Amino acid sequence: MAAAIESTERSSSETILNEVRKFLRGTSKEHATGRESYTKSALYLLQTLPTARFAVLEHLCSVFDEAVNEHLMRLLLNSENPVDENHSHLDGVIQDACGVLYNFIRTGPQAWAPIISSWSLKLLGQISQEYATHRMVPHANSLNELLQLWMTCTPTKSLMEVATECFAAMIQGAPDSCVDALLEASVKYSPHFDWVVAHIGSCFPDTIITRVLMCGLKDFCHNGGRSADMEMMSEERIPKMASVVGILGHLASKHSQEIRLALMKLFEDSIHTKSDTLKVTTVPFLLQLASMSPMLLQILTTDFIQSLTPTVLNKLSSQFANWKASNAHEYESFLSLVIHLITMIDVGSYQVLQFFLNMAEPQEKPRVEMPNAEVRQTCVVLLNRLVTELQRAVFHRQRDGKSDVPLLASLTPQATHITEMLLNSQGHKAECLVKLLSFIGLYNGEDCTAEILAYIITESKEWHQLKRFLELQLVKEVRLGDILGRTTCKLMAYLQPPIVYCPQRLLKNVLILLQQESKARDNTVIRSTLLFYMRENWESLIPLLSHTDLSVTMTTLKILEIVGLTRPTSSVSAIRISSALVIVFFKSIELTDSHKAQRSVQVCKQCLHQLCHHSFVQCVLLRFLLEGLTNRDTCFLFGAKMLTGDQTDRKDQHPKVSLLEENNKHGTTLTLPHSQSSVFHAGIIGSGLRSRSSGTCLSKDHVNRNKRCLLDILHTCSGQNVNHSPNVTMETDTVHSDLPHNKVRPLTLSGDLCRMIGSLITELTTPDVLYNNRFWPEEDSLRFTVERDLYVWKVFDENPVLWDVTELYSGNSLAMCRCSPVLKSLMAALMNHFECSRLSRARDTPKQNESACRLIHCLSRSLLLPYPLKYVSELFPLVTSYEAYLLLLAVWKYMKENPPTEDPEETKRRVCETRHTDIVRAIFHSNIDKMGHLFFRFFKE
Repeated sequence: MAAAIESTERSSSETILNEVRKFLRGTSKEHATGRESYTKSALYLLQTLPTARFAVLEHLCSVFDEAVNEHLMRLLLNSENPVDENHSHLDGVIQDACGVLYNFIRTGPQAWAPIISSWSLKLLGQISQEYATHRMVPHANSLNELLQLWMTCTPTKSLMEVATECFAAMIQGAPDSCVDALLEASVKYSPHFDWVVAHIGSCFPDTIITRVLMCGLKDFCHNGGRSADMEMMSEERIPKMASVVGILGHLASKHSQEIRLALMKLFEDSIHTKSDTLKVTTVPFLLQLASMSPMLLQILTTDFIQSLTPTVLNKLSSQFANWKASNAHEYESFLSLVIHLITMIDVGSYQVLQFFLNMAEPQEKPRVEMPNAEVRQTCVVLLNRLVTELQRAVFHRQRDGKSDVPLLASLTPQATHITEMLLNSQGHKAECLVKLLSFIGLYNGEDCTAEILAYIITESKEWHQLKRFLELQLVKEVRLGDILGRTTCKLMAYLQPPIVYCPQRLLKNVLILLQQESKARDNTVIRSTLLFYMRENWESLIPLLSHTDLSVTMTTLKILEIVGLTRPTSSVSAIRISSALVIVFFKSIELTDSHKAQRSVQVCKQCLHQLCHHSFVQCVLLRFLLEGLTNRDTCFLFGAKMLTGDQTDRKDQHPKVSLLEENNKHGTTLTLPHSQSSVFHAGIIGSGLRSRSSGTCLSKDHVNRNKRCLLDILHTCSGQNVNHSPNVTMETDTVHSDLPHNKVRPLTLSGDLCRMIGSLITELTTPDVLYNNRFWPEEDSLRFTVERDLYVWKVFDENPVLWDVTELYSGNSLAMCRCSPVLKSLMAALMNHFECSRLSRARDTPKQNESACRLIHCLSRSLLLPYPLKYVSELFPLVTSYEAYLLLLAVWKYMKENPPTEDPEETKRRVCETRHTDIVRAIFHSNIDKMGHLFFRFFKE
């Protein structure tokens, strides 16, 4: 074979001439010979006649081209049969040709490697471009498929191996020439040539990457470095730039770390180089590469930014000082390029933002070099231009709906961190962040914007931080009109379980904003108000009224007070808010600090007042308040007697007490069946003593304060004209001596409300519905209701506040008519007591004496007891126990004959007949020396 012919063999001139003639005849169409024959002649001439190398290489191009064509045809026809008679010899011809070329490369690399390298790369480019449109060739964008196709094709694979052998021979001695050839071929045949670049680059990654960058920089210095427009240089002006970017892009998938190191080394060398040209062109060159490749931009935004320390920046500033002064227009274009690159960042954008903000307003640290004034000013200028560019891009995008801003898209996940940075910033830095957050929100829509605004309200600790909310709101409402509504929904969602971090701060900030809006109501600056949207979402605050932290509850109450609870609500919401407010009221009066408790009760009172404009809510509120008076968890707040312990504890505490002895202490009266004496025992056999009640756990002043607050709240909740039913106006006062500041206050109640209150008091204080009617029975029948009457008496005895509540509503005959079962049970219990009492004077039992006075007072104020019986309470301190019984018996007989009625007019017409006052007159006669001064008050005739 020709490939085995030794190059040292000297051929005769006649042989060479014959081979030349044979080669020429083979290339002529008129005297065509076999492909194998004249290819052997060509290879012989290539070895013996160097001047024929270009013709021979040109001939080999046609051989390789024909072999490639045959390979693609076989793929197309899906057949292994040769398409012509010479097909079986092409693989051998190609093998011989490659053998000769390998021999030249090994024996004379300096002479032959550049020639063969340029020829092989050019031929690969021509073949790739020529067959790019062939149906069997994948698209140029499918690099992996394209590379697989050509590397399974024998001709192109052989050419690639030859080119790789040339690079291996030249890489140490003349790397620039082989890289230049690769770049030139890439420029000419791209993108069809990319697979060649990718394969060669993967074989020599370090060298190819480094030399490609150096060649690109050299070309940039000659063609683009002196250009007046560095903002966006075209590929035509710097043709090798696109090839540099393409080659690096192909290598990035497997050699990204080598590319990073090469780029950083190129930058570091430019800082320490002595070449003035490289000092001012390397950075623009790197930025230009980044503008043409997202991959390179990502590298610059990570490694490059980290290397820009204040020391490096100060040195770059001094290097660019002269160039900046003499090239003002180019410097402006350079800044524009930087801004363009920043807006295109999609990875590491938050770090880039932090870098510019920190360099614009650095924090001084000991023994750490700070950026100089020139660097700081440049960063400020870049930030201002960046904000302007983002504003233009955002509003242009919203108008056209097409343009994307990668920087804003990549900063969106970091919106929370940027907002946190804003809250901790001031001055120019804060202004830039406000604008940036505005554009991030406008770019991403209402959800992202609402998230930013809600975060500010949630995390702000000072007023200057909360003001950022108003600043952002003004900007964002221009495009997003309903953004405040979305923000309010976000805030309400944050307050729902699971419990958010520091709800007190969130609520406090909402309260401050609401108060600020109310102050600035005359000076309309904001298009929409938080108050409007809080009125739509106030029900979400109801769970917070039950928060364990009372400060959270109070802040919520203040918000509700400003919002106003006047909008009609559903029954479920009404019950929830009523229950929550009543619980808050009970928590407030439990506080020992009077001033704090008073403030809390006042806020709670305002909310209750607003809710009571709705009749249904009013009834629910009053029910919850009155039920709390007998509830064991809250009754102690109003002086209720608390049990000393359970039955077991009492047995342990009093193991030696005799039940028989305790029962004997009740007196010497006989125990009669169906009488009060049958139930006056000291305990239950086998269970020990009956439970004893102790005093309240609160001080007397505290209890009196709580009672005043309760009566004030009840007066507020009851005194609303809520519907069109007949209303009853009455005067309320407080007669209990423990409650000072007694006032007469008009109270207007609807008829339905009066009936509800009276029925509720009856329901809470009676054991069952038996005998719960308004009629008073014969006094002889009281023996059958002793247990029931004592139960009612015990309820009032253990919960003294019930007397105050009864007196509050006693001025209304409708309420007292519904309370008739309670009043008659109390009357019966008092009659039983005074009848059986062994004490001479009625005043010797002060509790019963006072209760009788208050009972008569309630009957008289409701007009159920007319003159003169309504004054009998004035006689109780002066009479004996039995006379007190007789006075109550006279009242009972009158009530029996004149039962309570719901008709106020009828009660006004009622008068006492003589038979009703005979007992009173007799008592006066018996005690004329003590009661003579009162006789005219009772009997004016």
